[in-house]
Amino acid sequence: MTHVDAPAKAVPDSLMRALHVIERLAGMEQPASLLDIAAATDLTKTKAYRVLRSLQEDGYVDHIGRNGYRIASRSIALAMLIGPRPALLQRARPILTQLAGRASETATLHLRSGAFRVLVLGAEPPRSAEHQVVMVGERAPLTSGCSGTSILAFLPDQDVDEIIRTHAKSTQRKKLAKLVDQIRDDGYATSFSSNHVGLNGISAPLLDPETDLPLGSVAIAGPEERLSETALHKLVPPLLASCARLAPRLAAVLGPNSSVRMESLDVHIQDFLDA
Repeated sequence: MTHVDAPAKAVPDSLMRALHVIERLAGMEQPASLLDIAAATDLTKTKAYRVLRSLQEDGYVDHIGRNGYRIASRSIALAMLIGPRPALLQRARPILTQLAGRASETATLHLRSGAFRVLVLGAEPPRSAEHQVVMVGERAPLTSGCSGTSILAFLPDQDVDEIIRTHAKSTQRKKLAKLVDQIRDDGYATSFSSNHVGLNGISAPLLDPETDLPLGSVAIAGPEERLSETALHKLVPPLLASCARLAPRLAAVLGPNSSVRMESLDVHIQDFLDA
């Protein structure tokens, strides 16, 4: 009896269009205009806009007004998981590793993606007996944890109000608004078991030197028995120094005036779907 394989299910056209847009945009100079993206993907302006809007809502693409669109942190996290280490890692890893060594705790890099932050890179202190699991690609709203609130606090007031209204419970909104003011005054945020029970942390924003808007944040986190509130505040100087070094390097890759070309995914999209 001859065995006949069942026909493979076709990949939906909408999914292929979205993947095609991400792949082409990744290889374009950032940011790219809607017209340029439509031309590069052989889509009409209307279809390209619909795809980009959907990708933007899910955190894969950022829309930065008249400047156009750029690859967002969720796409970068995906690329790091399945492909090459782009210029972002080359700029960030040494600084993050040095910070982890000075703090003797885990240091992490988070990028803003709309109303969310995405963890894209982590570094452990050398000769560390305890290893904190760093979940690359972990996504959380900016209203949760120090890595998110340190970004939230330095956004324009209108954006802050909208994000708090959308992502915070009504009972938490006044407290969060006061916290934003405190973080702006201090220049950093702390959190205690906010996203992960038993872990405390401190974080500061990575501000674009040209716009003073946050591209992301750097955080230091560890067990609550080691990182009391007093211990966290002792980490402020090395944390702020690391952010000051990393921010302009990050802006060279992700900032609105970036001329860096993001590397395309190190796989063919169809091969990735067939795997």
